Amino acid sequence: MSTGASRDDQAAGECELVLALLAGPAAGGARRAARSLLHWGRPQIQDLIAHLPAPARVDAEETASRLWERGVRALLCDDRRYPDSLRRFSGAPPALFCLGPMELLERPAVGVCGSRDASDEGIRAARACGEEAAHLGVAVVSGYAKGVDTAGHLAALEAGGTTIAVLAEGIDHFRAKTPYRELGPAAGVNMLVVSQFPPAQRWTAGAAMTRNQVIVGLSRALVVVEARDTGGTLKAGEIALRGSRPVFVLDSTSSASPGNQRLISAGGRHVADRRELRALLQTLRVEQTPLLPID
Repeated sequence: MSTGASRDDQAAGECELVLALLAGPAAGGARRAARSLLHWGRPQIQDLIAHLPAPARVDAEETASRLWERGVRALLCDDRRYPDSLRRFSGAPPALFCLGPMELLERPAVGVCGSRDASDEGIRAARACGEEAAHLGVAVVSGYAKGVDTAGHLAALEAGGTTIAVLAEGIDHFRAKTPYRELGPAAGVNMLVVSQFPPAQRWTAGAAMTRNQVIVGLSRALVVVEARDTGGTLKAGEIALRGSRPVFVLDSTSSASPGNQRLISAGGRHVADRRELRALLQTLRVEQTPLLPID
């Protein structure tokens, strides 16, 4: 009986992966696929997929089987487990490819964005955010890049908390970096990796910008560390403000953070010290009303 149930689970899981792989190509793009799933349901997407060339469908089935064996699961935007805060974004992806404990998506979360080349002060600020979030039971969502992202992820894990890494590439390219492997089993149990992109897609600057919308969408607030006057961190802060997410701009004496003041002027909140940061993160644990979509 258990073997049959397991085989049924695998068959259903691989079907979900096939839908995630082919929804965009079948519907003519990710946004159209998301609209089809949310407004007309899976039968329409399945009908569109049936009209794709046979080689494309066979390739997707083979890819789905390979991903399943690796532990990758698909989460489509019409699934009740898909975070509602992300679903309400106009550019929400039709599916997420997930590796790790998907239940982390149900936790209150804070996004952390900042420079890849952050100062020592910026790294300490990112680590403080990760540690405080962990102590409060708030998951840290970030982009798995070097610098601020890595500091936030690792600090949360080292403090016994949880973290979600949002990739700017397909999940085929994910490999646990050395600092994460050194944490041992804790990283695997307390870290979820997600990607909105086709599994084989490589990193691009455009994908990194697009990925930031998912970071914001999964989070109840965004912490910004050393934003430049252009680039992904500033863009993430602007996305958060347009979507009525609180933006917490950590204090920095670094002259390399001109984006900080721009975000504060646009409505972000300046955070002067760790005590204030802790108080703000505490508020994220309170159940919140649904947020308005970004137009």
